[in-house]
Amino acid sequence: MKKIFFGIDFSKEKFDATAIFAENQSAQCAKSVHQTFKNNREGFKKFMAWVSEIAPEVKPDDILFCGENTGIYSEFISTLLDAEGYTMWLESALQIKRSMGIQRVKSDKADSAVIAEYAMRFQDKAVAYKPLKESLKALHEIFKYRAHLVREKQALKVRSKEKLSTDMKPSKALKFMRGSSDMIVSRIDKEIKKCDKLMKEIIEEDEELKATFDIVTSIKGIALQNAAVLLVVTNNFRRFNYNARKLACYYGVAPFGKESGTSVHTAPHTSCFADCQIKALLSEAAKCAVIYCDELKEYYQRLIARGKKHMVALNNVKNKLLHMIVAMVKSGQKYNPNYKAQLALQYAISNN
Repeated sequence: MKKIFFGIDFSKEKFDATAIFAENQSAQCAKSVHQTFKNNREGFKKFMAWVSEIAPEVKPDDILFCGENTGIYSEFISTLLDAEGYTMWLESALQIKRSMGIQRVKSDKADSAVIAEYAMRFQDKAVAYKPLKESLKALHEIFKYRAHLVREKQALKVRSKEKLSTDMKPSKALKFMRGSSDMIVSRIDKEIKKCDKLMKEIIEEDEELKATFDIVTSIKGIALQNAAVLLVVTNNFRRFNYNARKLACYYGVAPFGKESGTSVHTAPHTSCFADCQIKALLSEAAKCAVIYCDELKEYYQRLIARGKKHMVALNNVKNKLLHMIVAMVKSGQKYNPNYKAQLALQYAISNN
């Protein structure tokens, strides 16, 4: 049972912290204090001094810090707290928001108080934040930069193509734009190749990542980009505890239905709460797998023969692909296209 709960509301330049002293008290009558700090190393030092001041005799194990997962704005302080031996819980902003109920006041101070109360009420569900290792951090940054380059390249190509399709006679300005776009696209292509090379080097230099990467890419359809995303998202498969269903939920490919009383009966469908970028990458992997992977090709065709629509069948392939990858990494074995035949043979031998 924790004694003090800190709710932290992160922003770019500062963070608001509210501490609730909840030992043997309810959330309604628990004492709380608030303070604001800069979101940098200097602010962290002052924050730690404030924590020591208001809780001089409390051990780190009796304190729970909680904040909304806001990406780079929350990672710095969270990493420093983890290094100091404290438990930092980064929770989904939507999860916290839906627990608030009706809230009339909206301010950073009020939000930090709500987060502190959330931490106290749901402390049994707390998941300690663990920062990514340096190789995974670098891999993540290069992947995001590469994705940005791809978007810029696509925007330039679409713009140039649209102008050519609408202008019957190329003007001087259009010729300039086309030449400039071609030059920039060519430069971006070179930078994208450099990103791919660097990502491969990062993986090759880390034996643990290399071993997982070789297993993941052994199945046809999964290449560098999808493998890199899986390594980062799962923290080299330390996250989700090898639960393929949770990973499929994160990707937004796990179907869920709705039933209530006698009137609400919704067929299972995927949720919109997902990262569209990594889901799109997985979609490309599934399209490739149903062509080149015999097992998934047969599975896809079987679904189509049963009357499933193309997109539904493809989503099932994505779901199955993730389940197969998790199983392979958990067992430490690469994809074996003859696995079912060998399993059947072993079963027949054991029964004789």
